[in-house]
This record gives sequence, structure tokens and C-alpha cells, in this order.
Amino acid sequence: MKEYTLGILDEEEDEIDLIQTCFEDHFNISPIKSIKSIEELIEIIKQEKIDVISIDYKLRDHNSDIPHNGDYFFNELFEKFGDFPAFVLTRDVANARHQSKKISPRFIVDKMDIHNFVTPNFKKEKEKFIDDLKLEIEVHKNKIEEDSQELSALQIMLNEQGNLTSEEENRYIELNHRLSKSISGHSQVPITYFSKQTNDKLDFLIEKTEDLLQKLDTQND
Repeated sequence: MKEYTLGILDEEEDEIDLIQTCFEDHFNISPIKSIKSIEELIEIIKQEKIDVISIDYKLRDHNSDIPHNGDYFFNELFEKFGDFPAFVLTRDVANARHQSKKISPRFIVDKMDIHNFVTPNFKKEKEKFIDDLKLEIEVHKNKIEEDSQELSALQIMLNEQGNLTSEEENRYIELNHRLSKSISGHSQVPITYFSKQTNDKLDFLIEKTEDLLQKLDTQND
């Protein structure tokens, strides 16, 4: 069993087969052939435990039932999941970079590169690409682990002392916010709450934190 799972969001069977052939020795493969919304994509990512996703840029052009092209889904993932590992595949990199102002050029990959990767002449380039993908995944997971450990430490302090300093409380809120995005894709605790005004609000935060930490433990099992 391979360590990480690559999701492939693409409408062209030939392209899915090519990407799978290219990466199946290094990743578990989870094809995603059709979706209706970003919420559906998020649910698939969680259910299939996808660690990195390849998104076809011209999704809507290949399937009129899909309401958006790949740049929309990429941007929504970044909005909801922070730095979730993903990249966009296209046959026209220059056009994609021009039209997709919100996507860093390093996340836009030429489909011809994938075609080349299955040939012996591009072995080193393929290995570097795979290493970069795995590094993106590890960085993402390490951030979640570090935030989780820090939040757990603050939770212990809060349970033992009954309160936190203003600085610690701000950090507590920030970590709740970041971990909530990483786990569910949606913020559960408002980042604008910076002071403990009532015990009810604090109890709410504690409950949310315990729920987040339990989800993290389950995810890591």
C-alpha cells in the first residue's frame, strides 16, 4: 500500500488512464470523473482520503454537466482548505496563466509534461515532479500536526488553569480557525473573536477544540 493518494479530476478517459499510468507506482489513484459542486469535491476528498489532486483545466468544455472549469475548483479548494496540495493540468499553459489570475504559475502543469513522464527520456524530470508533490503533502500534513500539538497544549493549560492570557487566547482562536479549515474545509470558529467575554463563549470554544482534536486523532488512525 502506497503512503499517499492522488485524486484525478478529469473528464477524458484517455487522460485519466495516462495520469494513472504515470503515477500509479508512487501513489494510490482515485479517479473523480464528474462532480456538480465544490462541496461534492470536498466530500470525495475526505471519503477517499485524497492527499493531492490533479484538476483538468477545461472540465466544463469536456462535460457540459460540470458547472465550472478546473481553475474554479482549484481556487475554491485553496479558499476552504488553505494550502491543500493540488495542481491544474492544461494543454495551453500560457492561456491558463493569463486567464487564471489567482493560481500561482507553479501550480499550472502542461499536460505534455505528463505525456513525457511516461517515456524513459524524462525519468529525472518525473522523479523531481513526484518528489515535489510528496513534499507539498508532507508540508501540509506537518503544519496540521504542529498546530494540533500546540492547540492540545493550550487546551491542557485552559483545563488546568481555567483561563488563558490574552495572547494565548488569541492563539487558541487562530489555531481553532486553521485546524477547522484543514479538517472540514469550513471555518467553525470566527477569527474575529479575540476576547473571552462570557463563560458560555469559552465553553463553546472548548467544545469545538475537543471536537477538532478528536477528528484529527481519527484522521491519523
